[in-house]
Amino acid sequence: MPLWLASLVFLWCYASLGVAESPAISVAAQRVLDLIEWIEIPAGEFLMGSSSEEIAALASEANFRGAMVDHHTFEAEIPSHKVFLQAYSISRHEITNAQYKLFIENTRRPKPRGNQGEDIWQEEKFANSELPVVGVTWFDAQAFAEWIGSSLPTEAQWERVARGKHRTDYPWGDALPRARQHANFARRYDCPTPVGQFPAGSTVEGVEDMAGNVWEWCLDEYDATFYQNRPSDDPINLRYRDVLRPRVIRGGAWDSGRIFLRSALRFKFFPLDSSHSIGFRVVRPAARIPN
Repeated sequence: MPLWLASLVFLWCYASLGVAESPAISVAAQRVLDLIEWIEIPAGEFLMGSSSEEIAALASEANFRGAMVDHHTFEAEIPSHKVFLQAYSISRHEITNAQYKLFIENTRRPKPRGNQGEDIWQEEKFANSELPVVGVTWFDAQAFAEWIGSSLPTEAQWERVARGKHRTDYPWGDALPRARQHANFARRYDCPTPVGQFPAGSTVEGVEDMAGNVWEWCLDEYDATFYQNRPSDDPINLRYRDVLRPRVIRGGAWDSGRIFLRSALRFKFFPLDSSHSIGFRVVRPAARIPN
């Protein structure tokens, strides 16, 4: 095959993956990028979601424990289905205050805000530089990701990392969460903790804090029925970037109960709202998002 034709075939294949070309980034963005430790996730297939039998058992347990989780929340995980993902990299940790501060200093993006629009960094327990940034909307988080040439993880990418190839219940395995060993949850510390404080709660590939500490924005719109009619290769549910529909959040947080830490659990939040318990991490290459 002539070299010019081989090059065209490569470019066509790359474009067909739904992966955006890496844009040139600023010197300041490169500084932030250099602070992020990346974990490579190989291409491959995994089993996403939950079976009807698993959901029935979970609903029964939630009922028994008086957990404030609607049965429909669990049903959004149905059915269990195979998904194939191209290779990608994900940040080992959630994006920190220190990293996000460099972003707003260079882009004039607003500071993180609390539930009432207050400056969240005025509260000491949310201001430490090594804490995961919270108080950011979906648009804030995705803007940061695009600034460094990445994107928020799709829901499928997030679950693949959290559950691994063996489809565990939690990032560390199937053992029930222990507050001082695996994760920061159930208000044990009553605030977020610096990233990377629970190595025993890491995934098999070394990604940390995917359960507890802070909820994490995903790229996708939330649709409780998406699993029932989804593509099997690199699925993403985002019709266009600026659609004002709830987005997926995953992983539970410092103020969440144990039931919310399950890696298959799907939750939602409005993309223009921010919270003391929602942050994010990033992936690359960036997903191609419709305008």
